[in-house]
Amino acid sequence: MPFENIKIRYRLFTRLLISHILLVSIPLLITGQVLVNTAQTAIKQTILARNLEFARRSAGTIAATLGKAREILRFTAGIPDITNMGRMDQDLMINNMVAQFSVFKRISIVDRDGHVISSTAFGNLGLNVGSNGLLTKILQNQPYNSEVYLSPENLPTMEIAEPIIFQNEIIGALSSEVDLKAIWDVVDSNAIGERGEAFIFHPTKNGQFIAHSNRRMVLEHRQFDEIDIIDSVAAGRNNHKIYVNHDGVEMIAAYAPITPEQWGTVIQQPTSEAFAPAQKMKLQIFLLMIISVSLAALIAAIYTRQIVQPVNSLVSGIERIATGDLRHRIRPLGHDEVSRLAKHINTMASRLLEFQRQLKRGERLETLNKLASVLSHEIRNPLNSMVINMQLMRREFHKPQIDAGKLEHYHQILNLEVGRVESLVSNFLLIAKPPKLEKTPQRLSTLLDDLIKAELPSALTKGIRVERHYQRPGLVVEVDAQKLYQVFLNIFLNAVQAMPGGGRLVIGLDRIEAIATEEEAHTLEEAASITYAAISFKDTGKGIPSQELSKIFDFYFTTKERGTGIGLSFAQQIIEEHGGRIQVSSEVGKGTEFTVLIPYLK
Repeated sequence: MPFENIKIRYRLFTRLLISHILLVSIPLLITGQVLVNTAQTAIKQTILARNLEFARRSAGTIAATLGKAREILRFTAGIPDITNMGRMDQDLMINNMVAQFSVFKRISIVDRDGHVISSTAFGNLGLNVGSNGLLTKILQNQPYNSEVYLSPENLPTMEIAEPIIFQNEIIGALSSEVDLKAIWDVVDSNAIGERGEAFIFHPTKNGQFIAHSNRRMVLEHRQFDEIDIIDSVAAGRNNHKIYVNHDGVEMIAAYAPITPEQWGTVIQQPTSEAFAPAQKMKLQIFLLMIISVSLAALIAAIYTRQIVQPVNSLVSGIERIATGDLRHRIRPLGHDEVSRLAKHINTMASRLLEFQRQLKRGERLETLNKLASVLSHEIRNPLNSMVINMQLMRREFHKPQIDAGKLEHYHQILNLEVGRVESLVSNFLLIAKPPKLEKTPQRLSTLLDDLIKAELPSALTKGIRVERHYQRPGLVVEVDAQKLYQVFLNIFLNAVQAMPGGGRLVIGLDRIEAIATEEEAHTLEEAASITYAAISFKDTGKGIPSQELSKIFDFYFTTKERGTGIGLSFAQQIIEEHGGRIQVSSEVGKGTEFTVLIPYLK
C-alpha cells in the first residue's frame, strides 16, 4: 500500500511522535526541577550576599562617621596655639566646630585637673569631669571613649576626648559629646522589608542594643541574645546565619563588626519574607513548564507532519542550492503552496545552471579573443625582426664579397625569432585546448620532496630557508605528475622571487573537508562536501597588493620585468582540470600563501 493511502492515525510517524513527546516531556520536567532548585539556591545566596554587603557597608559608614569626629577632635587638640589663646578665642573656635560639624553636640576644653575652662554648653564652666575616667586616659596620653548613653532626647550619645600637649607635656584635654543620631539614621535606612530589622549592639555588654530600627528595644534596654553572632562579632568576623529567634521566627541575619568601637551591626529579616521571591519564582517556573510542555505537544501533534517536515525539506534543499550545487533538486512535497514553491525553485536552479554554463563558455571565448589579440601583437615584433634580417641577408648576398660572419649572425637571429613565434603559438594552443591529463597515483610528499631537493640549493644561496610541515605525508592522489610538478615549481619560484632579501618558505601538506564548487562538482560527477589534499606554500615576502590580487591568474598579467604572465594562469588551468582550485591570501609586507586543493578520492 502506498504511504499516502495510510491513514494518519495508523502511521508509524504518529506513534513515534507521541512517544517522542513523552520522552522529551519527562526529561524536561526533571531538568526543570533541577533548574528551579539551582535558581532557588542562587537567589538565596544572592540575598545572603546582599544582606552581608549591607551590613558591611553599614559598619563602614558608622566607623567612618565616628572616625571623622575623632580625627577632627585630634587635629584641633594638636593646634599649638590652642593653649596660648585667650578665653574668647577658645570659645569662638569650639563654637565654630559645633556649628560646622553637626556630629558634635558639645565641645569643652578641660585642664589637667579636670576643670572645664571653656565650653559650648552653658553652665559647664568650672565643672570637674575627673570622676568619669576621662583624666585617667588623658594623662596616659590616650584618647578617651565613654560608653554609649541616651540623651534627654532619647538618642544614643557618647563622649570622646583627645589630650592637649604643649612642649611634650599634657596640659589638658579637648572633650566632645558626640551625637550618634547619624548612626540611628544608618540603622533605619538598612532595615529590609516590612518585618526586617537593623541594629547595632555591644558584644562586651551582653549584646546590649546601641541603636535599633525599633527604638523601643533601645529605650527598654533590651539585649541581643544570639550567642554565636555575638561571639563572631567579638572575634572580628563578618558572615550570615539563619537562626530561630526567641519568638520562634526563623531569621536570616547578616552581621559585621565595627572594629574601632568593638560594636557589631546586624541586618536581619524573616526567611519567609526574604525568600518569598524564590518560592514565587519556583511556582511560576513549574507552571510555565507545564503550559509549555502541553502547548509543545499539541502544536507538534497538529503541525509537525503538515508544515515542519515539508518546510525542513524545502529549507534543506535551498541551503544546498545556495552553496553552489545547482544540480540538486528538491523532492516533491505534496500539492500545497510549499510544494509549488519547491517546483519553482527547482526550475530556477535548472535555469541558473544553464546560464552558468553559457556564462563560462562566454568567458572562455572572451579569454581566447583576448589571447588572440595579445598573440597577434606579440607575433608582430618577431615577424618584423625576421623581415628586416632577411632583407639584410639578401643585401649581403648581392655584395661582391659575401661576409659569412654577418650571414651567420642574421641566421641566428632568424632562428631565435622563429623559436619565439613557435613558443607563443604553443602557449596559445596550450591555453586554448589543454592537453589531456595522464593521471597516475602519486604520493604528494614525494613530489614535493623532489621539487625541494632540486630547488633548495638555489634558494639557500638567496638566504631563503625552506621548511616542510607535512601533517599528512602519506597522501596519495590521482594526478598528472609532470604537470602538477610544473604547478608546484611555478608557485615555488614565485615565492623565491618575492623574497629578494631572504626569508622563510613553509610548504605544508594536509587533508581538509570543503564544499565543492559547481565546476568541481561537474568535473567529479558529485556535488557535496569533498575531501581535498591541501598543498600550501607560505612565504615571508613582500606580499601582493589587494588591487593586484584579483588579477594574478589573468593571462599575460605580470608585475615582473621579464615575466610572461602565463605561469599562474597555466597553473590554475591545470589544477582546475584535476577538479581542484588554487586559493591565495596575501598581506603587503608580511607575505603570501598559495593553497592548492586537489580532490582526494578514497
